[in-house]
Amino acid sequence: MRKLKTVTALLLAAVLLSGCSPAEDRKAGAAAGDEIRGVWITNVDSDVLFSKQAIAEAMDYLAGRGFNMVFPVVWNKGLTLYPSDVMAEYFGEAFRIDTVFANGRDPLQELIVEARRVGMEVMPWFEFGFSSSYQDSGGYILQRYPHWAARDVNGDLLAKNGFEWMNALNPEVQDFMLALIREVITNYDIDGIQGDDRLPAMPAEGGYSDYTRALYERETGRQVPDDPREPRFLQWKADKLTSFGGRLYTMVKNQDPELMVSLSPSIYPWSLHEYLQDWPAWIRRGQVDLLHPQNYRYEIERYISTADTMAWYAGLATDESGNRYIPEHDVVIAPGILIKAGPRYNGPEYVLRATDHNRELGLHGEVYFFYEGLGASNEYLADTLFKYVYSEPAGQPHRRGRIRITPAPVAVVDPAMLEPAGGWASTEDTGAFAGNYYTGLTDSLKATFNLTVDRGGFYDLYIHYPFGSGIESIPEIRVKRASGVLSFRPDFEYEQTGGWIRVSRLDLREPGEVTITMSGNRNLIADAVMLLQNHKAIK
Repeated sequence: MRKLKTVTALLLAAVLLSGCSPAEDRKAGAAAGDEIRGVWITNVDSDVLFSKQAIAEAMDYLAGRGFNMVFPVVWNKGLTLYPSDVMAEYFGEAFRIDTVFANGRDPLQELIVEARRVGMEVMPWFEFGFSSSYQDSGGYILQRYPHWAARDVNGDLLAKNGFEWMNALNPEVQDFMLALIREVITNYDIDGIQGDDRLPAMPAEGGYSDYTRALYERETGRQVPDDPREPRFLQWKADKLTSFGGRLYTMVKNQDPELMVSLSPSIYPWSLHEYLQDWPAWIRRGQVDLLHPQNYRYEIERYISTADTMAWYAGLATDESGNRYIPEHDVVIAPGILIKAGPRYNGPEYVLRATDHNRELGLHGEVYFFYEGLGASNEYLADTLFKYVYSEPAGQPHRRGRIRITPAPVAVVDPAMLEPAGGWASTEDTGAFAGNYYTGLTDSLKATFNLTVDRGGFYDLYIHYPFGSGIESIPEIRVKRASGVLSFRPDFEYEQTGGWIRVSRLDLREPGEVTITMSGNRNLIADAVMLLQNHKAIK
């Protein structure tokens, strides 16, 4: 293994003897190369996903502190956080979306728009994986499909750490999970998808359903052993999950080769022995693009030693003879760092030492669990990271020098571009895009916005309305661009929640200046407009 522990220990000892913290010993504004600076966005112990305004504020906060990737949860507690035809087909209309969001919202789409606006990549996170429920005897999923249940050696429903499980080796269960993922990559302009310590995964104690028993005996000629961790049985189960991971990878790449498959398993070999996650095999087989092993430790010394072990199993380090555990590869390795779990935090000093060690190991950044550990409750960790680690922009290492996402062109209302003069009232409102918007007081109103498109492509035109406001007047839209003039009236309904409203898709394959004019009568609102590049439109 690479001999980095000794160097790190000496550096830390020097810091402690000098009486300085790692942050004090740094130079602010260090340059960065391409690296992942990611964060998980949860729907538990976090308010981010519960309003459009909270999503917008969170994306501004992250982008302003150097982050470049977000992992929003889209599958948790056996429910989706987006409107799902797949869920409605399998379980009925009542399960189309988590009922918390069954008010016409689509949190995933709202987050994509706001993250894209500030130039961040979005990787929807299928957090619940093959779990069916948490302390709910399998929940509604296994009530509807009892033969999907995973079984332990006693024939009981497979449960571990409070989670009940579907049989991840059952092809029907696998097809259901693939259908959910296919739905997201088909319907949303995203940059990839993510599985974690529950996808692809199943507790090692499983493998005793009638289906799995018969399959094992048919393929191996052996009886299923009573010991779920009998080496041949354990590896057979893990290989089945690895094969599923290959199906997942192929499906995603067939849909769009630019989409990344991101996986965040537990630390190896614990991941194999406990959840059948043989991620060195995933790397060897070339069925993962981004790997984020969950190096969740509360003691920094344990983080460092675990990172060293992880680097060895990931093929990033050599032993004293120059050998590697697996051959060299181009999978991006950016471990998960725990910054908050319940009331417990890992603070700035811990995280700075962890990020230092990641770079010593040649890792490609990190992903933080989770968003709520970045702010005031954790000593403003994100501000510290920006000052000492993330002050310079970083590209995405998996794009190999290509830039896929850039901040979107946005134009804020300019009173000089409103007609007629004196026909508008200004209102200060924190829900407006820039804290101020204008409302028309008369008829025959015009509001003009000028934007510049540097990258040719297809773009979605969005109009911003103050959060929480109603829309009383739908404008006529005129778009002047290099290829000509387009006029239309949007067909969106009178939204009551404000935020960004998509009005049209535009062919802007010829870059240049774009002028948007909104025309209407009394109560027309002028706040901001945006052109958001749509990557799916060119496929």
